[in-house]
Amino acid sequence: MIRKLIHISFCLSILASCHAKESNQDASIISEQTQDVQSNLIPYKIREAKGNEKPVLVILLHGYGANEDDLQPVARYFPENYIVVTPQAPYKIGQQNYQWYTSEKDQNGGFGGKAEELNSSIDRIEILVKELQKKYNVLASRTFIGGFSQGANMSYQLGLKDPLLFKGIGVLSGTIFNSLQKDHEKDKASALKIFIGHGDMDDRIPYTEAVHSKKWLDEHHFESELHTYKGMSHSISPEEIQDFLHFTVKNL
Repeated sequence: MIRKLIHISFCLSILASCHAKESNQDASIISEQTQDVQSNLIPYKIREAKGNEKPVLVILLHGYGANEDDLQPVARYFPENYIVVTPQAPYKIGQQNYQWYTSEKDQNGGFGGKAEELNSSIDRIEILVKELQKKYNVLASRTFIGGFSQGANMSYQLGLKDPLLFKGIGVLSGTIFNSLQKDHEKDKASALKIFIGHGDMDDRIPYTEAVHSKKWLDEHHFESELHTYKGMSHSISPEEIQDFLHFTVKNL
């Protein structure tokens, strides 16, 4: 059962950064996980599964200017058999602040990122996902990846480039880069499920980006669902967390 959600303030975006705040946080549910020097994995924190039920793996990618701690509060709202992992982006931009890539506008003024950093982050996340799947014996059919803002954009990058690695992706206030659309091969449209959540008052990644992404996905035969959150700006709401959880449960 989903516990009653505690108010969480998510303030991350491609334009601004701040720490997530939560009241009455139970830090004991999250296991500290330092970087594995031998395998050179990116740092992450993990809430491991409990009980005898078959596990599900969920990887949550933070937004610009955050770190591995930022999306930890979301872990508590997933069932006990869910392994919830929050990796930390590799590019440091402040004392406790990181990014997955340097944001750049494309030639048409659309959203984009520095190619070499994007590709490096994609490779490192894929390595982490495969290591976790192997370690916890979780199949791709029970693996989901999602994220907020820059982390949502990364979820598109990973899911569309390697759809067989995941059952589904969760895009919370994100968009598909034009460069990714151009590089995409139509025959890659597998059984990947896609959750899109976006506030209609988002002033950083406008709601129209979610609509355009949904349209492109439909045209390329991906199965996606768009959830619109009335009055929500560039943030994550408790309703959206619950909707994403229900999306993962129904697609197992």
